[in-house]
Amino acid sequence: MDHGLRSVLIPVLCACCFVAGCGDDAGKARSAARDFMHGIVSRIVQAGPFTLGCDIMSKKYDGDLRLREYPWLAGKRIFIDPGHGGLGRKDLFRIGPGGITEEEVNLRVALILASMLRDAGAEIKLARARDVDVPLKKRVDMAEEFNPDLLISVHHNGSVRRSDGINYPCVLAWGVDEVNPASFDFARMLLDRIHGIMDAKGTVLSDFAVFPETGTHILRETRYLCPGVIGEAGFFSDEAHARHLGERLYNREEAEAYFLAVAEYFKRGLPSATVKISAVVDNSGYQQNLIVDRSPGLYIFADSGASGVDVDAKSFRATLDGLPVKIVPVTKEIFRVEYGKRLYPGSHALRFSFTNARAQRSPVFLASFNVLVEKGDYARLVGEGTRLAASLRTAREGLFMLRAALSMGTTDPAADALLWKLARAYELLGDRSQAWYHYARLYYFYPDSPYRKKLSGRFLGHRYPVEFLGTKVKVEFDPGLEAVGK
Repeated sequence: MDHGLRSVLIPVLCACCFVAGCGDDAGKARSAARDFMHGIVSRIVQAGPFTLGCDIMSKKYDGDLRLREYPWLAGKRIFIDPGHGGLGRKDLFRIGPGGITEEEVNLRVALILASMLRDAGAEIKLARARDVDVPLKKRVDMAEEFNPDLLISVHHNGSVRRSDGINYPCVLAWGVDEVNPASFDFARMLLDRIHGIMDAKGTVLSDFAVFPETGTHILRETRYLCPGVIGEAGFFSDEAHARHLGERLYNREEAEAYFLAVAEYFKRGLPSATVKISAVVDNSGYQQNLIVDRSPGLYIFADSGASGVDVDAKSFRATLDGLPVKIVPVTKEIFRVEYGKRLYPGSHALRFSFTNARAQRSPVFLASFNVLVEKGDYARLVGEGTRLAASLRTAREGLFMLRAALSMGTTDPAADALLWKLARAYELLGDRSQAWYHYARLYYFYPDSPYRKKLSGRFLGHRYPVEFLGTKVKVEFDPGLEAVGK
């Protein structure tokens, strides 16, 4: 329905109601007016959705999908973010052919999708349900408070090449596939469903492809909260696609594409994990997850996220303090981390991910803990670690010791020397990626270091190395683990 017709029709309908209430036979008149209006509105809703000052809009799903046939969606928490809002008439870029705005289409699709998911039993939180401007920080705060299992930001693309008829879908996820696998998995499922309603083919992209330094605000600030994507289901700036986006039936088809992707994603399961340790874990002091035992049993309790579905034991990828560690199955749900003979004093980070038997990948999980530091430990680790790291046979153990020492003082005057030794040890082991990373940290983060001169010419351009931390998981003491490991 065209915008000019809306502005004419609504005052007429409102006038009908007013006049109907003023006649002698007001009851009959009002009834007739209601029937008249219901018939017109029903016809308009079937022709296409519209939003008015009094918020007349078809928000309910009336398609053919039987929403109760997706029982695994019951109880799942989904945060839906209809992109933008409240600025459609001021932001000229977001106005498409015929006066359609991106934010009104985003909202229409999001409302239908929310209706579908609620009818399927899911718990839904919308960042906005009206055409209002909700600041990005507020959207993030709402998502964090809701604590969802999945975040979906509904958008449509625009182009300065409007006369070329640019139109294709894309789905964005934060970061890269290696550190954010769960989001990229869902992104691919969603793109596949959008391809089912669009002729043009698109791609899954990192949001860093669009925002090189930070990625998108909504996905960056929720990257450790849950998997999340931004869907760009075609271009509102394309004249032909703008006509589609103005039709309610097409909005419904797009909402169905989102729904079916969500249903597929949750059917595969949501893998989760807890890390348990055979040593007492103390959280009463200034250090969290503090242990005294330097040779405890360290275990991952993995949940596939789907009833009757196993964890793929061979799929584990795990590092302890950046060094690969072996994961050994004890039972179908319990896996032992083989880190060596001992853990050294200082801070430690276990990062891992896995896949269930339905090929659903988990997020990258982070379990952080500390081993008690006593007097003289730092000097001992630096001295012994330096000696061991210089030999190929003992370099790995030396790396563990030097990394533990570095965790005690990244601002110490000697920190740059430790980074240099770590990078050299990685080179000795043939791990060029880790060597480059530690050299880069030294070069960019310790600009006054004398070692920086040795790296002159190796690092060019305005770049710097960052490290993905991961989604935090609990670290718990389990006294029964000694028996499990035997």
